[in-house]
Amino acid sequence: MAALWHGLVSAMATVMLFFSARTGSYGLGIILLTILIRGLLFPLYRAQLQSMKRMQQMQPELQRLQERHKDDRQRLAEEQMRLYREQKVNPMATCLPMLLQLPLLYALYNMLERFNFHGHPPLAPNFLWLPDLGKKDPYLVLPILGGLSTYWQTKISMALQPGTGQQQMQMMTYLMPLVMFYVFWRLPSGLAVYWVVANVITIVQQYVTVGSLGAGPKVGKGGGG
Repeated sequence: MAALWHGLVSAMATVMLFFSARTGSYGLGIILLTILIRGLLFPLYRAQLQSMKRMQQMQPELQRLQERHKDDRQRLAEEQMRLYREQKVNPMATCLPMLLQLPLLYALYNMLERFNFHGHPPLAPNFLWLPDLGKKDPYLVLPILGGLSTYWQTKISMALQPGTGQQQMQMMTYLMPLVMFYVFWRLPSGLAVYWVVANVITIVQQYVTVGSLGAGPKVGKGGGG
């Protein structure tokens, strides 16, 4: 397992160096690596959005089941699973892409934490306003963008799942951006570049994919609860 993990981290470093050498920038190398990772995950992410959309369409029937079996939780769970099977919907499919992204994010963190941004001249460690991608953003721009993009992405996800744990999701809508702000305030700015770019790509994928499946998500007071 350790060898597999080391191989993943080394592969990420190799791909980032490949992109960085051809663009002349570590920052652009990280952005292109992000696009590659999101592209590889897109089939799973599209399946996730399709499942969320079908869950949204099933809400009236799920609410009827909840009203009908409100005093029998076991029967309610059985009826809900029966409905999921009939509609060919897997509730766990909404979590899979995020679960897959977590080891990739941690591997990227391991790679950036150990990567020597000063060891591959003529490439320089700076990018835009960032003096060193291996260190924290001194101006807090990326932590703020990380929090805002996380907030917007969570709002879209809420709009796709009306009536599904709205109270908990409402809490996550405001909690997660604060958590991500703190995380990227402490971690290397290169990792924050990955997160912000990945969030922007994900938001675009949400609008495009959900739009192709039907009505796009409505974000705001009407869509987010």
